[in-house]
Amino acid sequence: MKSTGLQRFETATVDTFTSNIGLKIRKSVNVVWRRLLKLGIKRQVFIENYPKLERKKSYIFVCNHSFDEDVISLLYTIDRNVYVLNGTTDQTEHNPIFIVLWANGMIYVNRRDTQSRKDSLSKMKRVLQAGGSVMLFPEGGYNNTENQLIMPLFPGAYQLAVDTNTEIVPLITFNDIGSNEIYLKAHSPIDISKYEKYEGMAILRDIMSTIVYEIMEKHTQSVCRADLGKEPRMDYMEVRRQIYESQKWYNNVWEEEVTMYSGHGVTTPKQARMYVDKIQINTKNAGVLADVLVRREEDKRYDLIKYLQNNIKLHTIKKKRIDK
Repeated sequence: MKSTGLQRFETATVDTFTSNIGLKIRKSVNVVWRRLLKLGIKRQVFIENYPKLERKKSYIFVCNHSFDEDVISLLYTIDRNVYVLNGTTDQTEHNPIFIVLWANGMIYVNRRDTQSRKDSLSKMKRVLQAGGSVMLFPEGGYNNTENQLIMPLFPGAYQLAVDTNTEIVPLITFNDIGSNEIYLKAHSPIDISKYEKYEGMAILRDIMSTIVYEIMEKHTQSVCRADLGKEPRMDYMEVRRQIYESQKWYNNVWEEEVTMYSGHGVTTPKQARMYVDKIQINTKNAGVLADVLVRREEDKRYDLIKYLQNNIKLHTIKKKRIDK
């Protein structure tokens, strides 16, 4: 597949990314659309809880992101059409499955471009002001962490809720490693605009984390440490690699894809490593810092971005043959 033809979304304006009639059509065919989406889900879907939402009201659906079928299972679960905020450039340009996302309703954002992020908020506002709903992933990408139920959240969802006076519906999807079952659970709509920005985002993250924990506690089995492999961290990285490799990739995009919020009060592992790497050992600090640097050298083996770069084979973009 050379091109999906969706590159136009990368430069589409607030007025051109969708049409008014497109908004209306997607609303009117959503019941049939959800049935079609259900046919495309390979695993079994179990909806643990879904609140009774007002039929003609707009909502911001805030979801987590961690496995290959989470987007399609979310779209199947939500009881109305939602435009999805999509920040995966390589897949948008080359993966034909993203034509399905376009048919559903898609808002493209270049996560590494400040203006694109601002424009994406304006595009979501347009959908909400037209009576539609939107779905976004405030973690910014896949949650590849080993021990965080929900990663720190980007503040876009809060700003959107404040600017449009729209309630947020936290919606969690979960698939255990190796399981054929997908569990989804939603919280009742919340108004976080009444809180200060970072307090509101903390409350939202707590709600999402709690739901993840509740699903894990109910639907996953305990594993004895003795039953784990010799290198559990490497085994986990391999699982994450397999999640990514379930899609075709055409460019080295891992710096963009493996992302984490690093704003107010948050230090990412990458930032911490950069600081540690600058440490110079001398006779005064060796007793304290030598062990830190030894662990840092060990941690270099668990760099997920480098692991993906070295172990995912990129696909070739075929070009038309031009006969002279």
